[in-house]
Amino acid sequence: MTDLKGKSMSELIAMYNELATKVGKAQVTEFKSLAAARSAVTELETKMETPETVVVTSADVGTVSADGTPAKYDSSSKRGPNQGVGEFSKNLIKEGKTNAEVLDAVKKQFPAAKTTTGCIAYYRAAIKNPNLGKRAKVQKTPAELRAAAQALLDAATATEVQIAEKEKAEAEKKAAADAQAAAQTQGEAQPA
Repeated sequence: MTDLKGKSMSELIAMYNELATKVGKAQVTEFKSLAAARSAVTELETKMETPETVVVTSADVGTVSADGTPAKYDSSSKRGPNQGVGEFSKNLIKEGKTNAEVLDAVKKQFPAAKTTTGCIAYYRAAIKNPNLGKRAKVQKTPAELRAAAQALLDAATATEVQIAEKEKAEAEKKAAADAQAAAQTQGEAQPA
């Protein structure tokens, strides 16, 4: 077993792919974390130390997820690398297919997908309204922005005036209390 603590992600991926080739596993391009990469390399090293009969099937050579385990299904040959259920469905809808026809095609193309008729209806609506599900950003005119800024400035000025009046009232109250205390002290100091 090699010490994997100081290895970078790219070094771990290279090590994994080298060992995977020897064991007959599919190569990977990424892992979720360094810990997952170390674990996968350690597992392959263990397999190399304890040889066993390895039968490579077409499922083993398929897509491998980031943690090194085989993916649920490999549909990369049926679709482009960036096309998922949504894009596939939208393309069929644009071709004029009904929701039921699109759903049947999706189930054939993506057997593990959990797509429903509601999903297809959403994709159809998203084609008509590209902003569906996105928050609309309302643009304000410069005049509206200036008015909002002026309202904030007015509120700040009003707060400053209130603070100044409060400080002035407290100062006057303190001065009156000090004057009264001085008068009492002066009155006590003079003999009668």
